Amino acid sequence: MKKRVECECGWVLETDDEDKLVAGVKQHASEVHHMEGVTREQVLSQAKPV
Repeated sequence: MKKRVECECGWVLETDDEDKLVAGVKQHASEVHHMEGVTREQVLSQAKPV
């Protein structure tokens, strides 16, 4: 099932691979927002099915 995460800054990631979703969101959070320590659970709690 495809899932989508939308950041408040307008960045969006949509994929059916949870590992890619988590990695992509963590990378975005780190590189763009300087947020470290984002967990898999946090990412998946923000993901919406599409």
